[in-house]
Amino acid sequence: MTSRTLHITTAGLRSPVLVPSISSKGFPVLDDGTSETANVLKFVAPELSDSLLISAYDLHHGFLPDIELLLSDRHAESLYFNPNLLVVDSGGYELSHEYESGEVGRGPRSPRRFTREEHHAILDRLPKDREILAVTYDDQRKKRPTYEEQLAAAQDLTVDFPHFSVDFLVKPAREAQCIDPAKLFPVLPDLRKFAVVGFTEKDLGKTIIERLTTVVTLRKQMDDAGLAGIPIHIFGGLDPLLTSLYFMCGAEIFDGLSWLRYAYHSGVAIHEAEIAILTNAIDVGDDLRAARRHLANLKYLHDFQHRLERWAADPASFELLGDHHERLREVYELVHARLQGGA
Repeated sequence: MTSRTLHITTAGLRSPVLVPSISSKGFPVLDDGTSETANVLKFVAPELSDSLLISAYDLHHGFLPDIELLLSDRHAESLYFNPNLLVVDSGGYELSHEYESGEVGRGPRSPRRFTREEHHAILDRLPKDREILAVTYDDQRKKRPTYEEQLAAAQDLTVDFPHFSVDFLVKPAREAQCIDPAKLFPVLPDLRKFAVVGFTEKDLGKTIIERLTTVVTLRKQMDDAGLAGIPIHIFGGLDPLLTSLYFMCGAEIFDGLSWLRYAYHSGVAIHEAEIAILTNAIDVGDDLRAARRHLANLKYLHDFQHRLERWAADPASFELLGDHHERLREVYELVHARLQGGA
């Protein structure tokens, strides 16, 4: 895997692109009707210079701050103006009953209604002079659309919103539990209409090794089809170990909520109480500890991106991947051994 400039903004973003996400899912709703994460966003917004992911679901239901400003001609005054790239997710994560790997939900688990038409209405109100990566609607019906039907709906979005870049979120077709690269292959030539092609982590396979081999296979298929310029986006996680492996296997854009829930330390995501012990913050109150942790995690992501970029320039130097580089190398080699063996 190489590091390159992804032209999903005017200035471009260097891969890997690590996108902090904000979502109401799994977090309590406050007295004012916003999610607990709204307060986090208010605090960290000045530090978000590269990218931020928010959900169209949360915009529609009012769970985030500054929504009216964002959806007006005064959007430059909103909290969302600072990041170079604003990713507006489909709302599928909030609608589903699944959680990210390792996630413990604390908030309501009963999603509110959010339709394709409501998703379209939110996109229609977003500022047209703002660099936005719009994620296609995630149909949560048990019998999902075919790959061809998903493609047609995604292409309609590029027509309706030509001023946005579009991230085509591909889901397993029909009753399938996971993405099937062989069945997706026939629609690959038409993917060139999109800025990004995305997959949720759990849709890539039933095990971690299956998910990694699927990413390698997808990247090769896309490259062979003349789509080398289109990056793969992995939705969900942003865990240091998993993100390293997915980048090594060919994905380039990553988002997730782990920076909100956990603490990054020595190459892993750990419980927030554990980082308090390791950093001698055992006599610091919860709110202050959380604020420090969120800022520290954002700095970690910045440094992490540079570390992965350096490894991509010298992939034989696995030590650039940090404390767990030996295990990362072993898994990476196993992925390619499985692919060569046809298993």
